[in-house]
Amino acid sequence: MLSLFSIPTVGLVLYFIGLIAGMVVQRGQGEIATLRSRGTTRMQIVTIYLLEGTLVGSLGLVGGLMLGRWLAGLMGQPRTFLEVDLNAVPLAITFSPQVLGYGLVGVGLALLALLAPALGASRHTIVTFKWERARALLRPLWQRYFLDLLLLVPPLYGWYILNQQGTITLLASGDDPFSNPLLYLVPALFCFSLALLFTRFFPWLMGSLAWLAARLPSTTSLLTLRQLARASGQYTGPLLLLSLTLSLATFTASMAVTLDHHLNEQIYYQTGADLNLAELGESTETPEQPTLFGQPEAPEEETDEDEPRWLFLPVSEHLRVRGVQAAARVGDYSATTNIGGGTQTGRLLGVDRTDFPAAAFFRSDFADGEPLGGLMNRLAIDPAGVLVSRGFMTRHGLAVGDPLRLTVSTEGEAHEIVLTIVGPLKLFPTLYPQDGPFFVANLDTIHEEMGGVFPYDVWLTTNPDVPGEAIVAGVRELGLSVVTSSDARATILAEQTRPERQGLFGLLSVGFLAAAALTVLGFLVYAVVSFRRRFIELGMLRAVGLSVLQMAGYLAGEQTLLILTGAGLGTGLGVWASSLFIPYLQVGTDKTAQVPPFVVQIAWNELWTIYAVFGGMLVVAVGALIVLLIRMKVFEAVKLGEVG
Repeated sequence: MLSLFSIPTVGLVLYFIGLIAGMVVQRGQGEIATLRSRGTTRMQIVTIYLLEGTLVGSLGLVGGLMLGRWLAGLMGQPRTFLEVDLNAVPLAITFSPQVLGYGLVGVGLALLALLAPALGASRHTIVTFKWERARALLRPLWQRYFLDLLLLVPPLYGWYILNQQGTITLLASGDDPFSNPLLYLVPALFCFSLALLFTRFFPWLMGSLAWLAARLPSTTSLLTLRQLARASGQYTGPLLLLSLTLSLATFTASMAVTLDHHLNEQIYYQTGADLNLAELGESTETPEQPTLFGQPEAPEEETDEDEPRWLFLPVSEHLRVRGVQAAARVGDYSATTNIGGGTQTGRLLGVDRTDFPAAAFFRSDFADGEPLGGLMNRLAIDPAGVLVSRGFMTRHGLAVGDPLRLTVSTEGEAHEIVLTIVGPLKLFPTLYPQDGPFFVANLDTIHEEMGGVFPYDVWLTTNPDVPGEAIVAGVRELGLSVVTSSDARATILAEQTRPERQGLFGLLSVGFLAAAALTVLGFLVYAVVSFRRRFIELGMLRAVGLSVLQMAGYLAGEQTLLILTGAGLGTGLGVWASSLFIPYLQVGTDKTAQVPPFVVQIAWNELWTIYAVFGGMLVVAVGALIVLLIRMKVFEAVKLGEVG
């Protein structure tokens, strides 16, 4: 699973390496052409870059192993996405021959990324180099042969398969939603193919903006937009890096936040509240005493029919316990319906409508957007009202206002009660459609119809600083009999510390940070290399009269438009991929895995962090370019001509 989730990050790293290697070779392409014109062979050129790459790769291997050891230890400490538990026991990291092998493979791939463009550049002499630069305005090969459009076919087909098969095929592979590689590889390929397709329209977009800028008095903005429109091929690499980083970061972070958010909702739906106590009141029935042999039978004691069978302390007593903020009675009983001659058994939940909203977990989509307070108001208007699962109402043609007869069973007794339907429900905490139809009614009404008070559960809202065990102990000290307890927060913590989950969230966090770091580094390198490559052009602009301030605005506008375009495209693709593919991650055979349904969470908080980093990157890049502009000697650029 970790290998599968690391593929997009590894792909981004490889693209970053290829981009930087291409920049390095492109920066020295004029020097390579000069050496070739003076008799240097192609093999000698490749050997120079091989030695250079081997030296850098060796240093990178040593540093990478040390950094990898630290990152591996960090991956064992996250509780959620980008949140590290500093009190967690660190993992014992050991190096193995396999680790060194992976490191050498990485160095080999980096060398290949460096040697491939170097070998291509070594074909040119000064004459062919000038001829090749004249052809630089041609569209790239993958655009001329529409390879970007063909690359769209696999992700669209993958989405079609997921959409048609739903979770049926995924369930066949078990409860693990990540055992199917389509679930993560298809979104990554989806973002890459659409980002690549966008670069085809990037010159048209900049050309349209340049047409508008030509009607404005600003020379700087016109130069910026025309440069981006006419030499768009020079910006394809950094633009793709920006858009891929933001799209994969948006999808990865949103997936992690959605999974983390769903874990909380899944546990709270199963528990109902922060703390769920199954309490047993005191029975008023006298237990039967055995009669000894030869002893006369004891006369039967007369019982008062009006005397309650169970005695309970008021639920408000729970508020005396330290850490309890709200308490509500909830009765969970078996209910059987008989409609059209067919019986069906489900569950009836009795709630105390005044206290329940303050204690229970609830989402508005459980009732088609109606809040919990509105549902409780329906029960308040009609004390004999009942909320019914929508599927049950649809199957039997029931509507609001229809009577509903239920046979309620608890503690070995069965009573028939008649209620009135006051509203539909899609879901309700602790009630699962897989268990049959479910109903929610007033607890007091249920007890009145059944002729007495019966045992119920107590749902509590608690202070997170007070452990659940301490609250249960405090309730027992009041004299209340707690049979079992379910602590939502303790269950969530236990799930968060599972090694599988820690490894997954650790990898997602590291990949998220690595993508942001590589993009910042790559963009800064691009800004400096681009300045060096355009040294003569910029010198000519200075010579014809543009001031340093105008030149700074020209270059700053270029970088700003590039960052804004890449960030906007990447964010849009990431949000789109999240809404399309994240719902397919909800897979499992257990009823608790499917209920409640996923609510896709876009990780805007994490993305704002990246936006802030990109903003800082822009400031640093523009500052570096301004320094280079100030230090640039115009006469050198003019004199060097194309040799520079």
